[in-house]
Amino acid sequence: MSSGAKQVTLYGVESAPGTIAANWKTLAFTSNSLDATAQTTESGSIKDSRIASGTLVTGIEAKGDIETEFAYGIQDDLLEAVAFNAWSNNVLTFGGTTRKTLSVIRGFKDIGNYQVFTGCHLNQWSLSIPESGIVTSKFSIMGMKRTAYQAMPTGVVTDAVDAIQFTSLSAGDILIDDQVKPGMCATQLELTIDNSMQVQKCLNYENNISAVLESVLKGTGNITIAWSSNTAELYEKQFLNETIGLQYSLKDSDGNKYTLLLPKLQLTAPLPSGSATDVLQTQFSFSIADTAPTLTRIPVVVGP
Repeated sequence: MSSGAKQVTLYGVESAPGTIAANWKTLAFTSNSLDATAQTTESGSIKDSRIASGTLVTGIEAKGDIETEFAYGIQDDLLEAVAFNAWSNNVLTFGGTTRKTLSVIRGFKDIGNYQVFTGCHLNQWSLSIPESGIVTSKFSIMGMKRTAYQAMPTGVVTDAVDAIQFTSLSAGDILIDDQVKPGMCATQLELTIDNSMQVQKCLNYENNISAVLESVLKGTGNITIAWSSNTAELYEKQFLNETIGLQYSLKDSDGNKYTLLLPKLQLTAPLPSGSATDVLQTQFSFSIADTAPTLTRIPVVVGP
């Protein structure tokens, strides 16, 4: 038997896609569904009985999600892998061309079982700010290979950082077209960055998955806003195919801050619906158009 408290998730940056990492960072997480799946094909052979011939493994996929509680600074290298870019002057631009792959370990320490996934590409990143609760960050992974070990792979292991999680109280003003619009109280916000990756398979029993290739970057999400005259003006934009810019920030109790800028969004939303005792609000769905989103980190300045 294995205890859930004895499971760990670690990752390391690879020198080349599919080459196991040399060093490891421990990642604090809330759930991890990264797994390998055998793809099977049923045999059609006819034998001298009516018993089915069974199935054969004809492919293997490695994919899944790692869900975390979001905090300042602890996932910056993972975000680089999503963005296909490096941080530059504390700004990360999504939709780049610099590939960064990871090796990821799912370890079950109390039974000596370590599942190592190599060639891991971060296909999606989802950030969710709830009306009341902890801000979550989810990474969707597509890998190239899985190998089981009875001991932790070699390399220096860095412990998980004891960071301050962002909560719904960490969210600052929501800026629409660089302005705080009166009456437009936002209560919930979600964003997903999607690299639209596809697996390239080859007839090679050593490396059946030879590559994971990115295509068009897509960004989608939703934001719930109280109904007001300014919200009604925003509602009208979907019929005119007009775009907006959206900017929002998260700041922890130490003063460290992230600002996410979505320069050009297309909107859809329904009219609000509710009873006489409800506060009316509506949920705008949005998609990124033309211009790359950016994430800016602003570390707190200590001292005079």
